[in-house]
Amino acid sequence: MNKMNRRIALGASAAVLLAWAGADGPGANAAVVPDTIRVALFLDLGSKYQSTTPVATLVSAGGLGLSWVGGQGKADYPAPGGTVRFAVDAYRAMLLETEDFSAAQTVLKKIQASSKAGFVTKLNKKGKTVYQVSEGVYSTASAAQSALSKWASAAGGQTSLAQPYIAGPLAVETGPYAGASEALAAVAQLGNAGFDAFVAVKPSAEGAAYAVRIGQAASQAELTKLQAAVAAAGFSAQPPAAGSAYAVIRDDVTYTGSATNSAPLYALPAAGGAALQADVQGDGSIQVVERSKNKYRGSMQISVLNNNLAVVNVVGLEPYLYSVVGAEVGASWPAEAQKAQAVAARSYALAGGVSYQIADVVDNTYSQAYNGLASENANSTAGVQATAGEVVTYGGKIITAMFGASAGGITADPLEYAGNAIPYYAGAVQSPDDGIQKGKLDWYRVALDSGTVGYIRSDLLADKGQKNEAGLAMLTVTSNDVQVRPSPRVQTDVKPVASVNAGTLVLSLGKTPEYTNNSWVEGPLAADKLLATINAKLSDKNKIQGPLRTLEVSETGASGRAIRLKANGTTVQLYGDSWRSALGGVKSTLFKIDETARATIVGANGASREVPDGAGSLQVLGGDGTVRPLDSAAGGNAIVLSGSGQVRAITASPQFIVTGTGYGHGLGMSQWGALGLAEQGYDYKKILQYYYKDIKIEKDGAS
Repeated sequence: MNKMNRRIALGASAAVLLAWAGADGPGANAAVVPDTIRVALFLDLGSKYQSTTPVATLVSAGGLGLSWVGGQGKADYPAPGGTVRFAVDAYRAMLLETEDFSAAQTVLKKIQASSKAGFVTKLNKKGKTVYQVSEGVYSTASAAQSALSKWASAAGGQTSLAQPYIAGPLAVETGPYAGASEALAAVAQLGNAGFDAFVAVKPSAEGAAYAVRIGQAASQAELTKLQAAVAAAGFSAQPPAAGSAYAVIRDDVTYTGSATNSAPLYALPAAGGAALQADVQGDGSIQVVERSKNKYRGSMQISVLNNNLAVVNVVGLEPYLYSVVGAEVGASWPAEAQKAQAVAARSYALAGGVSYQIADVVDNTYSQAYNGLASENANSTAGVQATAGEVVTYGGKIITAMFGASAGGITADPLEYAGNAIPYYAGAVQSPDDGIQKGKLDWYRVALDSGTVGYIRSDLLADKGQKNEAGLAMLTVTSNDVQVRPSPRVQTDVKPVASVNAGTLVLSLGKTPEYTNNSWVEGPLAADKLLATINAKLSDKNKIQGPLRTLEVSETGASGRAIRLKANGTTVQLYGDSWRSALGGVKSTLFKIDETARATIVGANGASREVPDGAGSLQVLGGDGTVRPLDSAAGGNAIVLSGSGQVRAITASPQFIVTGTGYGHGLGMSQWGALGLAEQGYDYKKILQYYYKDIKIEKDGAS
């Protein structure tokens, strides 16, 4: 199941492992399970975590109501109805102001071809409706100026502006006003005088407070001129207090694409700590358009953090888990596997506390996969409800109950990752993960007469006892147009390496399971690309020098996972899951490496030679008696027979095939293993106790 992606971002997980010490011995306080959880959909924490959007669009069929977080009044003027948008009140490249809506749309489409930050705002100025087209949400005027240089030609001479300019967050204000109608009347007066004017709503203990913001200045000098112009027109306005919280409301027609059907866009200041909450009015959910149009339970809180929009879903803990469990395991899996996943996921979510500054978790595998209503199903929901409030504890504290898709037959020992013996992980225990292979056929790795090497599914081959001149087993292709694949699986987006017809004889290089999250083959990987990905993980002084000739696993841990590798005979040290990305994104560290150019050759005089050794080219004696250089072999491969009778495909230039089992870090509970144990009759508590040792399963502190 392709949705079994899990906990592959161990960079964050390893840090958790190193900090497990909060789980003291017996006598610690009982676990507390909260009712709600804060899930960040968009958040900018710099190098720790970054998922950003220039705008967030919320849609709800039941209508939306807005209020200031902290109970300081409502903020739902104009009434947002079913659609409301949010952005940062920042610097933008202002490209066009026109009365022609179609012209505005034309420029917007040019922007949208390469930017997600195009906006069309509708205003009334001098008795006419105009549309302003801008690009970007930039934290500085200089950044917006760079963008302006790029986009200036987008308007194509259609603009009524003297020239494109930088619009900024600086403005003068009139007000406060007693109500929305008074603020609207002031906007109309200022618009008729030719000013850009917008209603602004502010937090207030007495309820909604209204003001009107005039202008979109990008510098203090512009702001001074603006204030003078407003005064000359007979209006009294002042710059607002620095750092004050507000939301300036723009009449946005970007999302609707209609001149008559707009949506309010609430632009929040980069500073000021303003946070708005959107709630469904009645039944229903909130769709976040920029998050794959997923729909969510609960509320959405929108704020600005590190100059970027932050969107946090505040949702009940158990409803959050409906989605997580549905995303993590198959809907048809037995109830005990669903329950085990629910308890592990609940524990994992709570163990870290508020891990993301304004959120407890994020909505991807840095925490746990969370797709809102899209991944809920009846079985996952039942598993969550049956274990409501239950968590895994050690010493009275909730543990970081890590889990992964497949342990590849044996779970990882924490020493292989963190160098610490985490007391509540069972370590290297056998895990029945092979259920993922059920119903899948094996594949043969084969060599064609042309020298091409690839894979053919076993049901498309027959062993009729035929052998070649060297006495090696040949298999017969049984159908026409059989595709020879570069990997033991069907990939519609990857071209086959060859096509063969019925009756063709191919040389068998061995049988392998179909590529899954439990058994996989990656490669051949080119030496130069592999060198680049490994060196990208190493400090300058530890980088591999010269071309990559050899690469081998030199040390494994208790579970057999790679701990150290040798490159060109020198030990290369990386930690934990770093090896997975260093090798181009392999599924786990439970692997072996086939060095296709590496061999020990025994000469006629009995002397042996290790290759590659840079000592010159190799000559190959074929079955027909022909001698030729290895690097001229057909298809780039030569088929050799070892002294032990093993058949191999070797190459003149170093290439590397990584073969492994499992998907993920392997720590804690294996999801496919939990399925296997459930099918053997284990209940969810026994499953959890199998993967986490000396733990308790508690419900709000009660064992």
